[in-house]
Amino acid sequence: MIPERNVGSRLSQHLLASVLLGLALNVAQAADNKPTNDKLPDWAPQPKPHVVEDRFRVEVMTLGAAIDTDLRIDRTIATPGTMVSAEDDLGLDDMKILPLGEITLLPGERHLLRLSGFGLRRNQEQAIGRTIVFDEQTYQPGEVVDSTLNLTLVGLTYGYSIVKLREFDLALTFGIQVVEVEANAVVRSRVVREAETGVTPLPLAGIEGRFDFDDSWSVEARVQYLSVEFDEVDGSVLDARAALTWRMNPHLVWGLGYRHFAVEVDSRDVDTPGFVDLQMAGPLLFLRASL
Repeated sequence: MIPERNVGSRLSQHLLASVLLGLALNVAQAADNKPTNDKLPDWAPQPKPHVVEDRFRVEVMTLGAAIDTDLRIDRTIATPGTMVSAEDDLGLDDMKILPLGEITLLPGERHLLRLSGFGLRRNQEQAIGRTIVFDEQTYQPGEVVDSTLNLTLVGLTYGYSIVKLREFDLALTFGIQVVEVEANAVVRSRVVREAETGVTPLPLAGIEGRFDFDDSWSVEARVQYLSVEFDEVDGSVLDARAALTWRMNPHLVWGLGYRHFAVEVDSRDVDTPGFVDLQMAGPLLFLRASL
């Protein structure tokens, strides 16, 4: 016969083991069901969005541009005018502080839609040092020429991210850049003429990317380029920039970089024959607001 105290001791041991096993199973189940940052319940506060999760951006920029421009306004397709350096021959500014702007929408995880534009306006009155044939007029050395050269660009770009990670984003882009060039040169005492204006749309293909060092510092770069013949106009556009950015808070980013822009238009159109080659490059400072 087993003593009663031994039976009681064994029953107590079995009961204690059952309690400990039940507690261990409950703890394991609670650990499995504990919410994490990866699987938060709908009612729980969500983590702060990362920079790649912005949905709307507005960017204002200041470009310190060094400018080099060659142009020619032809009388006819068969009678070319004189190739002129706008800065050397006509005295137009070769340095400008330009404001630029763009708006970017990011409607999905991998899509972007960007509207951008800027204008360059230059006027100068200067005595020329050589004979210049400009459209239907011939300007002689020593004559004071009042010249105008304006450039306006408006672009629409679509991008798709082919690589999208938390720290790295790489996108292919396609856009349309509408280029308008307005040029005029007059001697007020004897020549009155309307400005020559040419407008052409140019498609652009490109690539852009961004790498985040941490939550505040990033480096980004983009380039768009294409050379194309459209009707009677040959044109090419290059737009490239690289920048280092600092995120001041979740909605504001400062950037400092370098931008190079080049446009070349060779028109054989009977109404606006001529040639323009403009190069513009310099340091870039910008502020980006995002939501």
